[in-house]
Parts: sequence; structure tokens; C-alpha cells
Amino acid sequence: MKPKISKLDFESTYDKICDFINITPTIHAVNLSNITENDVYVKLENLQKAGSFKLRGALAKILSIDEKVLAKGIVAASAGNHSQGVAYAAKMLGIEKMTTIVMPENAPNAKIKGTKKYGVEVILHGKFFDDANNKAIEIANETGKALVHAFNDLDIIKGQGTIGIEILEAVKDLEYIFIPVGGGGLCSGIGQYVKLVNPNCKIIAVESANVPSYFEARNLKQPILIKGKTSIADGIAVKETGNLTFEILQDVVDDVVLVSEEEIAQAILLLFEHCRIVAEGAGATAIAAVLFNKLALKNKKIMCVLSGGNIDVTSFLNITNRALIDLHRRVVLQIKAAIDKNNLANITTIISHNKVQIHSIFQSQQENYLKINEETYHVCVDINDPQELISIINQIKEKGFVLNNESYLKAIL
Repeated sequence: MKPKISKLDFESTYDKICDFINITPTIHAVNLSNITENDVYVKLENLQKAGSFKLRGALAKILSIDEKVLAKGIVAASAGNHSQGVAYAAKMLGIEKMTTIVMPENAPNAKIKGTKKYGVEVILHGKFFDDANNKAIEIANETGKALVHAFNDLDIIKGQGTIGIEILEAVKDLEYIFIPVGGGGLCSGIGQYVKLVNPNCKIIAVESANVPSYFEARNLKQPILIKGKTSIADGIAVKETGNLTFEILQDVVDDVVLVSEEEIAQAILLLFEHCRIVAEGAGATAIAAVLFNKLALKNKKIMCVLSGGNIDVTSFLNITNRALIDLHRRVVLQIKAAIDKNNLANITTIISHNKVQIHSIFQSQQENYLKINEETYHVCVDINDPQELISIINQIKEKGFVLNNESYLKAIL
């Protein structure tokens, strides 16, 4: 029997949790609209308390647990955002000392620290969410603690669906809503509510190509456990869609698209540069799908759900660095020269005269291809315009230096 959630169910859940949460803003993404030739809006759940949408579902679930059961405590598993949502909710409700969170061993450090700071017990176990979830179930069975599942629970789904209420109040006549999907709680909740109010609005699920659990389940018409790969969208790196969420997703999702790691990285960069918004990998997937026009849409009114912003500085710098390299805006010049004390000054002068910023530089005499009295410089620069790179290449060569990667540099121009 398929699970049914009514419009009234969502609205009563919203009434129950609204005093505890932020009503997050919706922005008109002008630059993204211009790039894609669509009218694009973004729902900023990265500005929710605890940094993601997960607080909504966590509160909805915890507030529905019988007091006698709740007295034994709660346990949850998450790659990060659900753990922080549950921990934040537990702190607000005064039960943090009775709360246990199980997280994958490779969960981002920022999310582990962000969970611990609320005073809950944190256990690291396994590589994926599913490994951590099995451990959480084991703890629940052994201790009698109530399991607060990350997605496969009707109360959780109702809580996440309250985002749909805010979306439809903020923007009228939406034609498409792009929503990240991992286990399916967010997408099934928003999708269910939106279809009840505006059945003509198309719901598009967006998933990491590295962990396409719902994509595969949709093709097979049943949830399936996949192997998956590591993804920068760790918040949706779920190896198997929930059975409850899958049934709802099958009713409300019009299409599912996959985005690559490179596309997610470029979406994170775009959000930061053009909107001054910090998004985590999972949070940026919906924007990536629209940015790279996965459905070839034009002149459509689109909402992207930015589900979270819990990303540590090191990961953010690594991801944006990769995006700049993929866009050929950050390039490395491999310069060979006879050893001379003026080499560094001459190279940096050329780059400076072209008003190009040096990101990093190092000198070496250790490469196997070097002859006696030769050295090489690896100069990483940030290029604003291809003409700048052409000018630097020409001036480097005019100075008598050899560019070991000249063919690559010319290929990307």
C-alpha cells in the first residue's frame, strides 16, 4: 500500500515546527537566469538553522515520538546534515545527552564538529550512510532508543515537505522544481506537497552520477543497493533509496537527471562568484542540473532547492580550485630554463606586466628530464581572458625560456 500524505498533514506539521525553524529566503538568480535563458529562483535552505533543510524533518519526527519512548533517548545516522539537524533539535528540546549520532568515517570534518558541538554522542562507522545507518539500527535495538531515520519515515517526509509550502508562497506559477535526491526524503516531501497544490508543476530529481541510487531504482521500478563512488555531494551519497520514499517519488517525480563531480564543482563556484552563496556539494546539485541544462529547457520558470551549505574551508577551496582548472581559468606554466639567479624575477615580471595573478609557484631541479645546470618552474596563474595567456606564452618564449606544456596550453585556448 502506497503511503499517503495529505495537504493538511503537511500544513499541520508546518504549524508544529514553524516556531523552531527559519523561514528561509528565496532569491531570483539573475545571473543563472541569463546564462540558461530561463527564469530561475533558488530556495536557500543553506540558511536554515544547523545549515541545511534537515532540521525540519528532525523536529517533525522527534515531536511525534511518545514521551515514554523519548525518555530512552534517540539515535540517528547521517553523512552530516541529518546528524546536525537531529543534534540541533535535541539541543533545543533538552535531550542532547540522550542522543547518539552515527556518521560515516569519511564524513566531512566540518559536519562531524558541527554535530559534536550540540553536546550529543557521535560514533564514526563505515564509509557510506548505509553503513552508519545499520549501526544506528543496531544501537536502537540494543538500547531501546527511538530511531530517527534520515529519510525513510513519514514524519521526516512531512517535515521536509514544509519547504514546498514556502516555495509556493514565494513564487507563483512555477513550471519546474529541481530537487537533490539521495535517500529521497526531501524530494518526496516537496514533490508530494507541490503536486497536491499545483499538479502541473514538474518535479525533477537531481542525483550525483557517482551515487545514482534513485536513478537505478527508477529504471528497475524498485529500490536497489548500488556500490557507488565517493562524491563531493556527500549529503546525498546514499546507496539505496528508501522504500517509503521510493513509492512517493514514483508518483511525484517527472524525471531524474544526473550531474557529474565537475558539474557540481562548477555550480559551487558559480554560486559563490555570482550570488555570494556558499553551497555544499549536495546542495549545489539542483543548480548544476539547471546550469548545464540537463533537460534542454528555455524560457521556463524554475525553482532550484539549495539544500545545504555545510562545507568546510579546505573542501571548499579544493572544489573551487578544481572548478577553475576545469574551466581553464587556472593554469600551470611549466617553464624550463638554464639555472640563473634572475629567472624567477624575469618570469614574475612577465606575468605581472600582463596583470595576471600568481596563485602559486615553485622551483625544482629534481625532474628526470632536466640536464645539468637546468631548472624548472611550475607557475600556477589565474587567467581572466585567453588573450592574457597567449601574451604570457609569447613573452616567456621571447625571453628564451622553454614551456614544457606549451601544446596543452595552446589546446585549451
